Amino acid sequence: MKLAVRMADRAVGLTSPNPPVGVIIVKDGQILARGWTQKGGSPHAEIHAINQISKKAELSGSTLYSTLEPCSHRGKNLPCIDKIIKYKFKEVIISQKDKNPLVNGKGIKKLKSKGIKVILKDFNNNIKYTNNIFFNSLNRNKPYISLKIASTADGKIAMILKESNWITGKSSRMIGHYIRSKNDCMLVGRGTVESDNPSMDCRLAGLSDASPDIFILDSKLKLNPNYNIFKLKNRNVFIFHNRSLTGKIKKKYKKVLFIKTTNKDKLLDINKIISVISQKGYHRVLVEGGSELSTTLLKNDLVDKIYWFRASKVIGSEGLSAISNLNVNKMSLIKNFRLDNSKRIDNDILDIYSRG
Repeated sequence: MKLAVRMADRAVGLTSPNPPVGVIIVKDGQILARGWTQKGGSPHAEIHAINQISKKAELSGSTLYSTLEPCSHRGKNLPCIDKIIKYKFKEVIISQKDKNPLVNGKGIKKLKSKGIKVILKDFNNNIKYTNNIFFNSLNRNKPYISLKIASTADGKIAMILKESNWITGKSSRMIGHYIRSKNDCMLVGRGTVESDNPSMDCRLAGLSDASPDIFILDSKLKLNPNYNIFKLKNRNVFIFHNRSLTGKIKKKYKKVLFIKTTNKDKLLDINKIISVISQKGYHRVLVEGGSELSTTLLKNDLVDKIYWFRASKVIGSEGLSAISNLNVNKMSLIKNFRLDNSKRIDNDILDIYSRG
C-alpha cells in the first residue's frame, strides 16, 4: 500500500475533478502493474494499471491494492469495479472508503456480491489526508487552499509605491513552480496581474503540462486583455466579476470564462468564490495574490496551508506587508497555524504552515 500511496502522490494536482488515486496489482508475490489517476481524471488508476497488462488472463486471481474504494457509478469513465469483476481479481485491498455519495460503499458491496474478497484497512498513511481534501471539496464545497508568499525577512512583498522585483532567489522560485504543479488551479487578484504581468505556469522540465488553470478576481473587468495571463494555451482562465456582460466585453477577452458574483464588504464575496471553484471540480487551490487577497482569505478562515518564502533582505516601513489588517484586537482572534517544516534554500528560508 505504501507503493500505491506513492502512485497517488505523483497524480496530485493533475486529476481534477477526480481525486488522485494509486493502484498496485500483485500476483504470486510479484507486482504486475502500477497505476495512478491520469490527467483530468481519466482513465482512473485501476484502469490505468489494468491497461499495463497485455495478456489480461494474467489478472485472474490477482490482488489489487487501491488508495481509495473503486468507483461503482458511470460518469466520464465507466465503473472501475466492472473491469475488476470481468478480469476475475481474487482480492481488493482498500485504504479508505470513498465518501462520494455516488460511491460510499457501493463498490465494496458489489465486489463482495461477485465473490471478490474486499479488505478495508486503515494503513495509517498520508493517503487519508489526500483523500479528505477531495471529500471536503466534494461534500462541503471547501477546497484545500494554499497561500504562497514570497517576502523579505521582515514580511514585505514590495515597496509601498508597488515597485517590486524578484525578492527570493532562483531556487525558491523553482520550488514555487513545483508547488504550482501540485494544485488544480490558482487564484490571483487583478492587482497582481497588473503589477507583475505573470504567466502563472510551471517552468520546470517535464512539468509544463502541469500548469494549473487560473481564476482571476476583477470586479469591474478592467484588466488589459494583452496581459500574459490571457495568452495561455491549454489552460482555462476564469474571471470573477460583478458587472453586466456585453458582447463588446466578451469579444475583448477571447476564450475567457466569466463568472458573475456578488460583493461583500465592498469586495467580491470570497466565500462564494471559493465555493464556486469547488463546484467546478477544483479541489486544491493555490493563491498567489497580493496583500489584499491574502488578508481576505485569512480573515475568513479559508487558508489551510501557507508556503512562506523569506529572503535575506529587509525593507522596513517603506515596504508593503504581505498581510495587512486582520482586525485582530484580542489574543483569542489570532490566526493559529502549525509549523510543519522549515528549510534553508540558498539565502532564503521556506516555512510551511498548516491550519492549527
